[in-house]
Amino acid sequence: MKRYAFALSSLLATGLLCAQAPAPAPGPTARRPHARPTDMNPDDMLESRLTRQLGLNATQQNTVHTVLAERRVMTKGLNQQMQTLHGQMVTAVKNGDEASIDKVTTEMSGLRQQQDALHAKAMSKIYATLTADQKTKVGPNLEMLMHPGFGGPGGPGFGRGAGRRGAPPTGQPQQ
Repeated sequence: MKRYAFALSSLLATGLLCAQAPAPAPGPTARRPHARPTDMNPDDMLESRLTRQLGLNATQQNTVHTVLAERRVMTKGLNQQMQTLHGQMVTAVKNGDEASIDKVTTEMSGLRQQQDALHAKAMSKIYATLTADQKTKVGPNLEMLMHPGFGGPGGPGFGRGAGRRGAPPTGQPQQ
C-alpha cells in the first residue's frame, strides 16, 4: 500500500511540474523592471537614454547613432593600445620596474587624452543638434552628455556637480 501511495504522489508531483508553463528564457523580454540590459553596449545605452530623456526626433536619433558609431570606430585602435599598455603596466608592477611604470603611465595618459578629446568632440556634435528646450534639459554642466551612464535629470547628483570635474552650478559652493 505504501508503494502505491508513493508512486501515486510521485506521479501527481510530476504531473504538476509538467503542467506549469516554462519560465521565460532570459533576454530582453524577461528582464526585471529597471534592469540594465547586459547585451547593449554603452553607446547604445547612451543613445537610448538621450532619446528617452530628451525626446529626440528621428533625425536627431540618426545623428546621435552616426556620431557614436564614428567615435567607436576612431577609438577602437586606442582601446586596443590601452589594453596592451595595461598588460605592460602589470608586468612592470610585478617586476618592480619603476622606469617602465613611469613610461607606460605617460603613454596611457596620452591615449586617455585622445579618447577624452574624441568623446568631447562627439558630444559637441550631438549637442549642436539639440533644440533649446533639450539643451535646457541637458543642463549647464552637460553631465548627461559628458559622462556616459550618468543618471541624467533626477539621477544621482545631476546638476549638482556631485563628484564630477568642473565648476559647480552657479550659487552652490565647491565641495
